[in-house]
Amino acid sequence: MLRILKNSVKRLIRTMFNAGIKYGLRPLHSSVFWGDRMLTLDKAAGFFDEEGFKRSYEAIRGSHVYDSYNSPHTIAWRLHTLVWAARSAIAHEGDLVECGVFKGDMSWVIATMLGDQIADRTFYLYDSFEGFSPALSSAGDFPSDPDFLAMANEVYRDPAIYEAVVKKFAGMPHVKIIRGFVPDTFKIGIPERIAFLHIDLNSPAAEIAALEHLFDRVVSGGYIVFDDYGWKPFKKQRDAENRFMADRGHFILELPTGQGLVIKH
Repeated sequence: MLRILKNSVKRLIRTMFNAGIKYGLRPLHSSVFWGDRMLTLDKAAGFFDEEGFKRSYEAIRGSHVYDSYNSPHTIAWRLHTLVWAARSAIAHEGDLVECGVFKGDMSWVIATMLGDQIADRTFYLYDSFEGFSPALSSAGDFPSDPDFLAMANEVYRDPAIYEAVVKKFAGMPHVKIIRGFVPDTFKIGIPERIAFLHIDLNSPAAEIAALEHLFDRVVSGGYIVFDDYGWKPFKKQRDAENRFMADRGHFILELPTGQGLVIKH
């Protein structure tokens, strides 16, 4: 009963907060971006002016509730960051890699936006489609949210996701979907050179294992984006990645989207 009451109060607060933004802030500002728990005022958000981005973003909207506030712009700014990084990265030789695919929304937007520009490269998508690796992850990875692992596993283990991702990329022969736990699946296939790397495994040990196999393959000038780096519940992950990068003379830029960014020198 108490849990039901708490959830009801949370829903009420979110409804009131969204109403405050819509009716209180919007009339006072030239623009309001509210999505992914990020609120900005009077920023251009110019990526919405690009018709291709707007179409691809609208196409994946609603496939998953990425934000419990059900905010109008959801993960648009995160997607913009990824598209920018991938576009910038293909000035260099190398393939594209994503570790942690889920429903393929982010990688699909990247592949759609870059189109023929990456048709002669391979876009490697690695995911277990079975949730977290029991050998590398535990509830202890999320001390501030001990229920996260079980909750996320329940979502990620949906057996329909894998087939849906395969179907989503059926018309893109340059996209290679590799199923299984990272880093074991690197034995199946791994690029020699990487221009763009997106890491979204939500697990300290798994993400460091991915970096240990992939970082040296990232070319000079290549782009690495960490999806969860700046989110509070992922402190262990952030600390481990900071150490890994500092040992190699690199430092991760925390972005307001919750992402982290490295350009390899």
